[in-house]
Amino acid sequence: MEKMILLGTHGRFGEELIKSAELILGEMKDVRSFSLLPGMALEDYVPSVAKALEELPQGTLCLVDLFGGTPCNAFCALSRKYENVVVTGLNLAMLMEVYMNKDQLSGQELAELAISTLKESGKNATEILERR
Repeated sequence: MEKMILLGTHGRFGEELIKSAELILGEMKDVRSFSLLPGMALEDYVPSVAKALEELPQGTLCLVDLFGGTPCNAFCALSRKYENVVVTGLNLAMLMEVYMNKDQLSGQELAELAISTLKESGKNATEILERR
């Protein structure tokens, strides 16, 4: 089975992030988003995530938007059973970098790459351009 990348986000952020990445990379297979929508409780959200993780290999990388938010809590709770890897701070650069390397790296290595990309992707662009 191909490695999957699962996204867990508030609202449709993950779905739109995939669309944005596809503008740059083309169609992204093996990426799936789980949107926490208004009025949805943790008990409503967890079953769909659990069903997906049941079908995927251990070490599946899960990228979520906010540490401590419902998507993060759901994926982390399920990581005990399914041994998925959860990284917070999802952004476009992180998703693209992880996706481009998913077939060469393990889940843990992808998690490290995600964190590294997150740290490197934030820049004060105005300050950088002023130095030129």
